[in-house]
Amino acid sequence: MSACPDCGASGAADLGALPDSAVFAGLALAEPLPGGRLRHCRRCDLRWRDPPLSAERYAALYDNTRVDVWRPGPLRRDQRLVLDACQGPAPGASVLDFGCYTGALLAALPPGVRRCGVELNAAAAAQAREHAGAEVVARLADWPAEQRFDLIVAMDVIEHVHSPRALAAELLERLAPGGRLIVTTGDGGNRLWGLLGARWWYCSWPEHIAFVSARWLDVNLPALGARCVGLRRFNYLERPEQDRAKRWRRFLRWWWWPSLDAHRRAQRRARLGAEAAEEGVPGIGLTADHLLIVLERAAGGPPDSVQPAASPR
Repeated sequence: MSACPDCGASGAADLGALPDSAVFAGLALAEPLPGGRLRHCRRCDLRWRDPPLSAERYAALYDNTRVDVWRPGPLRRDQRLVLDACQGPAPGASVLDFGCYTGALLAALPPGVRRCGVELNAAAAAQAREHAGAEVVARLADWPAEQRFDLIVAMDVIEHVHSPRALAAELLERLAPGGRLIVTTGDGGNRLWGLLGARWWYCSWPEHIAFVSARWLDVNLPALGARCVGLRRFNYLERPEQDRAKRWRRFLRWWWWPSLDAHRRAQRRARLGAEAAEEGVPGIGLTADHLLIVLERAAGGPPDSVQPAASPR
């Protein structure tokens, strides 16, 4: 069993086996990826996939040609919440979207803002440059070492790295004086997740490998030299109430009668193929199971003993 990738503590709890998956980031794979185990650090409250793949393997999987066609239109709920939390930004400000994909969020920023991005998927990065007018690089380190940003957004991305604390440290280091870091991700402290462990929907996707919580944030803020100026729980989906009721019925069926649900999922895969049929496990949209976190660098920054570590991106 590996030590906690954030605080290094040993003796993590085993929350169960994670499912194997034949789909990664929307791309069907020739061979399924092994799920591994879900671990829980009692010291810092991090949950993580053990063992993870290598950083090189993840980079190769992300840099694929599977890109949804970019179309102007309504933003997702998390994107709208992030824009509200941005409080502007003012003309002339520099905004970095870490994991910008095709640049939908960057394109929605007000005129006069310098739009910057980090995106491993070369095809998605090309769309972000074309449609959002963004400057996009493959890795954070590709930006000049002296480059600082007034606002950094990491939306649904911190769960994709082995050490969320290391990534948060890197991003905070890139903030200009008075800048803010906005993070959205699944809430590892969600009550249903605590009940289900490795069966919870958010950890079923193979690209999701580390999971934070409000308690994780409290534990790590001093080491990061940061302060939290905003914390909100929200439901990732916006669906009609009758759709939510349907999701609860399917979730309860999956929970109480997993063999029936597995049979129906197998039928769906046989009819549509693995890529089209991939839905993850039931549970999405049932509760406010996501976090929106707004951070600022504290006066003096992190202690000298804490250094930003390299992230897979």
